[in-house]
Amino acid sequence: MQQIRGSDAALAVLNDPAFVVPAVPPASHGIGWLRATVGRFCTGAAYPRRRALSVAILDSIPPESLTGQGAAHPVAALACALGLDAPVVELVGDVAQAYHPGTGDEARADAAVTRLVAHLGGAHDEPTAARIGVLVQAYGPTTALIERARHRPVDEVLRDDPPVPVTKRQALRTTTVGGHTVQAGEVVQVRLAGDLAFGAGPRRCPGREHALVLVAGARR
Repeated sequence: MQQIRGSDAALAVLNDPAFVVPAVPPASHGIGWLRATVGRFCTGAAYPRRRALSVAILDSIPPESLTGQGAAHPVAALACALGLDAPVVELVGDVAQAYHPGTGDEARADAAVTRLVAHLGGAHDEPTAARIGVLVQAYGPTTALIERARHRPVDEVLRDDPPVPVTKRQALRTTTVGGHTVQAGEVVQVRLAGDLAFGAGPRRCPGREHALVLVAGARR
């Protein structure tokens, strides 16, 4: 798989509508349903709508409300802000370990998704998936950033050791970017670091401010 490195080439890919997130198959339950229903893995007309759901969730949580969470797990802090009374950190972790296709124990993730949906009202719909997705995105990346920034400046961590070092894009047509020829249908890895640590373009991470507030709170 080709690696797209360098900020100019990475920006070109992340901003080019000819590069899309690799598709995931439809599913009616479990981790497959979650992937097929969140904005993270979708393209086309559904993406702006699903992204707007995630943005609205984050907009409902003033970042400053997270500053007093101290040593609380970032998922626990966000769950509390969302009005979730049930302890969900372990369940979210079970989902996170298999969130990306082919990365973990899907049976474990299936069971955790079922329980999270129940905690969130029982509806298998886009708003429920968006809430789970916000928590899952905070589980690994935000926790890793907190740990790595305990004894180093945050900017240094984001430059040299970002919690999400790469993202994948698939070319819809043959093109050349940063000196690399990418064939139609080919999947490439785009390096995320420094100013691009939270992505760029229409799919940039909407939780950047919340993540940095949680990191700052953990350093106190």
